[in-house]
Amino acid sequence: MDTIEEPLLPVPDVATEKPVVVRPMYQFITLEIIGILHFGALMAMSPIQQFYVIDEIAKKYGEEGEKSNVDYCPKGPVFSNSTSNIVQAESANILMYLGFIGTFIAVIPILVFGSLTDRYGRKFPLYLSMVGILLKEIVMTVTVYKGLSLWFLALGDFFLGITGHFGLFLAAMMGMIADITTPGKDRAIQIIILEGTVAIAVAFSILGIGFWIKDGNYRHPLIMCIACTVLSLILTLTFLSETAKTNKKKNNRICTKSVMGACFDVYRNGNRNRNKKMLIGQILFCINVGALMGNSNVVTLFLLHKPLCWSELHVQVFTCFQLLVNWGSILLGIRILHKYLSDYTIIIAGTVSAIASSVTLAFSSEDGIVYLYAVIGIMAVSISPLLRSVLSRLVSPDEQGSLFACIGSSELLLTSLGQLFYGFIYKESVSYLPGLVFLITAGILVIEFCLSLVLYSVMSSEPVSVTETVIQVS
Repeated sequence: MDTIEEPLLPVPDVATEKPVVVRPMYQFITLEIIGILHFGALMAMSPIQQFYVIDEIAKKYGEEGEKSNVDYCPKGPVFSNSTSNIVQAESANILMYLGFIGTFIAVIPILVFGSLTDRYGRKFPLYLSMVGILLKEIVMTVTVYKGLSLWFLALGDFFLGITGHFGLFLAAMMGMIADITTPGKDRAIQIIILEGTVAIAVAFSILGIGFWIKDGNYRHPLIMCIACTVLSLILTLTFLSETAKTNKKKNNRICTKSVMGACFDVYRNGNRNRNKKMLIGQILFCINVGALMGNSNVVTLFLLHKPLCWSELHVQVFTCFQLLVNWGSILLGIRILHKYLSDYTIIIAGTVSAIASSVTLAFSSEDGIVYLYAVIGIMAVSISPLLRSVLSRLVSPDEQGSLFACIGSSELLLTSLGQLFYGFIYKESVSYLPGLVFLITAGILVIEFCLSLVLYSVMSSEPVSVTETVIQVS
């Protein structure tokens, strides 16, 4: 990791408006710890909710509602293959709508609060996101303890969405990284290190959850998630310093229309060359997110279904090691790759990796093919952080919050639409071709590949200059 010791950054204290001196490395480490706790709790909630929903639906078709008599991939007469398809379809339907509620609603809060971070600081969105996940955890805990309807979980996803989901938290974190780093490869490496460290921590969280819930124990993991969220909130209050200079006297009205418009102004306020690069980069990011992040629930159901017939624990262990190998390889290899390749070339390689892995998963009928899918897709995880870095270096420091708010909102919007799209396709095709969704994913990624070639061409012929980050406003 690059050691960033100088210069020391003046950071405004919101209460006194006096600058305080904060070392960038101290700030970065604090961000990492808070990010690990926050995303560890948030990502742990995903398998808990997934398998709780699947278990509860499967119980309806077991003998006397006992989970021990329920198998996701049956071979006997009690729980027929046709009934297994019904369980898969019902689970996909509920998970599809639960995911959509949380991610779609989050678009507006991210646009509103994300752009305000450039004027009022970046810590408030962190608090808001933490409160949202805490409410989600409480609703999930009450649902499990009281045995409430599965649709009661939608209330928790509503709270998670109205407070910005993971997108608002991520936008604020990326804004802080932009505040304490210089544009270029240094910022790209710091973003990748932050996302990679968080991903590795999430991997171990998912692994632990896999062992914890394998016997249907959902209560204790939920309590642990609540504890992690509370601890991250305390650390943010006590140790994390503000990095953005507050600008409360900025000549803009504080209203939803003007605030949301500020997010999109970053794609219009620059010169023609900058706007072209920004637009291509944003479209690439949207396609990548919609194609790869929207199918997480479907991947889980696919692995549980025949002919693979994986157990809950097997799925969680695989997910853990996939994250560890992917991000471990990227963290170790990105410095080497940067010596010989530009960000845009690595993005192209990542897109090819994503296409090949999606096709491989679509035709996976044995465990070995699934493991091959994971290996082939290693480079795919580099696309998102590199695109964030590419877009970030094109804008000025006081636009970072607006930029990452727009990125975050598009990320949640495309994820929500992807969950609906993939969930519907899987529900309709599970009985005859479960892997169809991944073939469609590969087709969408081909479009991304073509656009990545365009981005490479534009960036190669018109290198990024320092002057492009300066906005000329009359």
